[in-house]
Amino acid sequence: MDATFFIEPLELEAVSYIRVLPRQYIPELPTFMKKIKGARWTKEYGWFIPYNPDAWAQLKQLFPDAIWEVKGKDRLTAKAVATSPQISAEQRLAVLKMVESLTLKRYSHRTIKVYRNCLTLFFSFYAGKDPLSLEENEIKTFMLDGIKRLKWSESYQNTFINAIKYYYEAVQGQPRKVYDFRPKQPQKLPNVLSQTEVVQLINVVDNLKHRCILMLIYSAGLRLSELVQMRKDDLLWSQAKVFIKGGKGKKDRYSILSTKMATALREYIAVYKPVYWAFEGQDYGPYSARSVQMILRKAVDKSGVNPYTTVHTLRHSFATHLLEQGMELRYIQALLGDESTKTTEVYTHITERAIAKFVSPLDQLTDL
Repeated sequence: MDATFFIEPLELEAVSYIRVLPRQYIPELPTFMKKIKGARWTKEYGWFIPYNPDAWAQLKQLFPDAIWEVKGKDRLTAKAVATSPQISAEQRLAVLKMVESLTLKRYSHRTIKVYRNCLTLFFSFYAGKDPLSLEENEIKTFMLDGIKRLKWSESYQNTFINAIKYYYEAVQGQPRKVYDFRPKQPQKLPNVLSQTEVVQLINVVDNLKHRCILMLIYSAGLRLSELVQMRKDDLLWSQAKVFIKGGKGKKDRYSILSTKMATALREYIAVYKPVYWAFEGQDYGPYSARSVQMILRKAVDKSGVNPYTTVHTLRHSFATHLLEQGMELRYIQALLGDESTKTTEVYTHITERAIAKFVSPLDQLTDL
């Protein structure tokens, strides 16, 4: 296919990708990209593939006549983009030691993966050097390169600092230190839907299973990971509660099982007959997080609510609407499973109204 593409490095959650941007409209692009193992698409970034030679070779095979242009003057070359970070055997051993430490301390799989990738990229910046010879000024130089050349966000920079600190302090036993180049996180207010917008969003979803997924996230203030890991037995009908096992920070908690939610779930269970997980995907496994995001995205586009709405927006809306009912912040904190009151206090900036009766906000949606 004769086409021209821009390519550029992309970092998401400390994982490296190659972003693929066609200069012209290619109707067959989604079909071709789906053939590449690990290829992904998001509304924000478009198509991107894993940052490795195999994915790059597959992309070129699919578009043998294409012209590849590197986007931006201060970006990597096309050849460099498709090359995995190179580190020495000694550096690989250091990364392995950190992974073992994190595993023994029962950190989540996602955290281990993110920290591993961060430390690997840090070591590749100083390829071949003894990890224990690297000092604070060299960490600072690495951070400056990421900020200036790769346009890191504040949170991304913080993730690198956390991974590097963990290696030197928890693995190597060096004294704890405070880095003066840790960025101040921007104080952003969470995106929140009004109750009318929640009604609009849910009412455009015709599929019963998909509708129940969005309703349950909103009605109980769930994180995406908590929704997909919820078991059928976690729906405590007689207590009007849902049990969230091993939420963020591996903490169990309870939240509200709305009356309307219970009715909708009973209908869903009668039709779909889930065996173990509340929402099952292929081969009776848990429903995929990506599928939930796609359900939400289609509902947002169809309903016309705020286009920046994400799955987490429903959780923010749950908390805000409870605060508007007059529920005390400490109870909302418990329902959300927030570790610090500071996390929950952000909702006080978005609402001032209060009502007397405490019920799940879903039960107030009269048009649902």
